[in-house]
Amino acid sequence: MPEQHILSVDNLQKKYGDVQVLKDINVSMEPGEFLVLVGPSGCGKSTLLSCISGLTEVSSGAIQIGGKDCTHAEPANRDIAMVFQSYALFPNMSVERNIGFGLEVRKVADAEKKKKVADVADLLKIEHLLHRRPAELSGGQRQRVAMGRALVRDPKLFLFDEPLSNLDAKLRVTMRTEIKRIHQATGASIVYVTHDQIEAMTLATRIVVLKDGVIQQIGTPHEIYNTPVNAFVADFMGSPSMNLMSGTATPDEGRIRLEIPTPQGAPIELVDTTTAPEVFPNGPTEVLIGLRPEAMTDQKLNNGQNLQTANCLLEVVEPAGADTYAVVHLGGTEAIARLSADAPVQAGEMSPITFDLSKISYFDVTSGNRL
Repeated sequence: MPEQHILSVDNLQKKYGDVQVLKDINVSMEPGEFLVLVGPSGCGKSTLLSCISGLTEVSSGAIQIGGKDCTHAEPANRDIAMVFQSYALFPNMSVERNIGFGLEVRKVADAEKKKKVADVADLLKIEHLLHRRPAELSGGQRQRVAMGRALVRDPKLFLFDEPLSNLDAKLRVTMRTEIKRIHQATGASIVYVTHDQIEAMTLATRIVVLKDGVIQQIGTPHEIYNTPVNAFVADFMGSPSMNLMSGTATPDEGRIRLEIPTPQGAPIELVDTTTAPEVFPNGPTEVLIGLRPEAMTDQKLNNGQNLQTANCLLEVVEPAGADTYAVVHLGGTEAIARLSADAPVQAGEMSPITFDLSKISYFDVTSGNRL
């Protein structure tokens, strides 16, 4: 394994009897990366984290941490620290002792232990809580203490298993920012499990998208969002998710003519001048046309390269503060357009929608794979 990899998972399989939970997992990360494992419930992300930690025995494959084969090593011998969904704090100990307990077990000298605990408390902004007990803390404060207990050990690898899912929505956003700040300050190597794709997009340097125990795509948040490899990733990542509309793509003299059916009868006709016609070598092709909500708008777009406007029936209008979302029925699905906050639109009316076709994606109707 190359020295620069802090973690390498090679051909990992995990079975429970006849049920294969993880299928041929291959992923590696370099020191200082923030790698997020994301996917729907039951996709295998927590099982993968558990295999990396040593809490779950792998069926086959190899795991290396910091250049050392840890496939069958005990968790205590992997130089890792975990932060769980449940805070798992000792209720009879102060915050200071909870944070420093791992150092206490390792017989670290008192002076060094106190300095490390103080440094971590300063980083997490919980110096004033060191003499309290967990029962006297809020959920967010308890999560900070749990993080402090991991940070104080300075391991090779941090493993976070849905650490924010017990917090309310506003506190989750605050703690998400705190975790990002801590990562930037420490340069720690982190593997982070979440089912929340917004959390994944905002925290990760790279994202691993899983479905049914299979890695669908590994990439930066920008790559995952803008060039999803299949319709599943396109639909799962993003809030609202990418619109996937059935339509017909026909190459025509260096451009692509699109027809998207509508319930009103006449299809919407658009012309894509960005995509190479060679994507459709066999002439007219039934495809899934992918456009993010912000690529369907009433706002004036700056790039002006491949903009097409069509009148659409707005079925539902949802004001959302900074934006207004409109539901339009296109290509057999309810597509969402992201309009300006003060857009003078009403449900049940026709309204011009500008399609930014420089942001278009095409997917195979049968396999869902990107074309």
